[in-house]
Amino acid sequence: MTDVPTTRAGRVRALVALAVPAVGALVADPLMGLVDTAVAGRLGAAALGGLGLGVAALTTVSWVFNFLLLGTTSTVARSVGAGDRAAAVARVGTAARVAVVAGLVLAVLLLVAAPVLVAVLGAVDGLRATAVTYLRVRAVGLPFLLLTYVGYGTLRGLADTRTPLLVAVGANLVNAALTVALAGPFGLAGVAAATVVAEAVGVVALGVLLARRGFLPRGAGAGAAAVRELLAVGRDLFLRTGGLLLGFLAVAAAAARTGEVVAAAHQVLHQTLLLAAFTLDGLAVGAQVLIGAALGRGDVTGARALGRTAAGLGLAAGAATTGVLLALGGVVPRLLTDDPAVLAAVATAWWLLAAGHLITGVVFTLDGVLMGAEDYAFLRTSTIAAAALGGGLAQVLAVRGTTLLALWWAVTLMMAVRGVLTVARLAGGRWTDAVAPASAGPPPG
Repeated sequence: MTDVPTTRAGRVRALVALAVPAVGALVADPLMGLVDTAVAGRLGAAALGGLGLGVAALTTVSWVFNFLLLGTTSTVARSVGAGDRAAAVARVGTAARVAVVAGLVLAVLLLVAAPVLVAVLGAVDGLRATAVTYLRVRAVGLPFLLLTYVGYGTLRGLADTRTPLLVAVGANLVNAALTVALAGPFGLAGVAAATVVAEAVGVVALGVLLARRGFLPRGAGAGAAAVRELLAVGRDLFLRTGGLLLGFLAVAAAAARTGEVVAAAHQVLHQTLLLAAFTLDGLAVGAQVLIGAALGRGDVTGARALGRTAAGLGLAAGAATTGVLLALGGVVPRLLTDDPAVLAAVATAWWLLAAGHLITGVVFTLDGVLMGAEDYAFLRTSTIAAAALGGGLAQVLAVRGTTLLALWWAVTLMMAVRGVLTVARLAGGRWTDAVAPASAGPPPG
């Protein structure tokens, strides 16, 4: 990797060059789900409901194991930046072996326990059979799914976000073609099988591409210390992501306690927030890669300059998102609902959702900055604290009687607390000392 550009314009170009393809790859997975939903919707309500329940359960897997993607990105970038290619390959090998073992264990558990899981999730009798079928077929692909995380993380760490985009597009095309072909004769099982085949094709493609670059791990298995280090990263990222999701869940629960209209309107705002997050997450990927490489080279000054530039770029992207959402305030909600009462409720808080991206633009981008520095412990603690405050406020409001606008002030508080803490962390400079140089290995936790 090249040195950090000395000018702000150069740093912006470097970040954007990585961010744009990353956005495409991030959007690819929801698009695959959209194809599955469109086809399942034509198989009947039971098939569509079973798909929805199965996807919700599998989303938890991606939440728990996203450290295979995020952790691999940072460690590979740092090792390559330090000129230690052997350490980078070893780290990829550790992650790949954990992915295979965890994927196989999860697959067996899901094959056996799918009926119990579906029952625990509260599925009505008409959905249980289709949901169990979908989960059992998708279980076969879990090792492929986790290996995909490792492959994408490796390529990102090598400052290559275009190849993951191309692989994701190819996998989506395979999935779309097979879904259409298999849904007719095999129903929802065919939809699930198409996804599994697409995941397998993606893993094979990633394996071939990484082998050509000399990044396909070979030799002895990972040592216990290396596995413990990776799982420590997984712990912090699990708690960080879990805290954030629980904060949003607390707000959603408060909306549900307030009434059907408020709950429905909150869902419209929440889904819009998630969609807008893809663009900002692309910037986070670029920041994570470049900062990891800079710190691997020992270029603390360059890493801090990148951090400041990324924060400014995140603010600009957030402002642009705010403008787009304000301009489309009369269009986007109508794409998601046609209920007049819900639309009226959405209108009361849409401006706050839009304005909030001035904060979230910075927060999401700085997540990437701090992940590049492997400052996972800080991300864990700060996110849990922010989620507790925002989610707690939402619950208090629900008890006293509230409105959608008030609940979205709770969401804004959650993001504002994260913003204050992460900006303070960036300004203080201690984030660049989160781990030792790559040659010394990652921290124990």
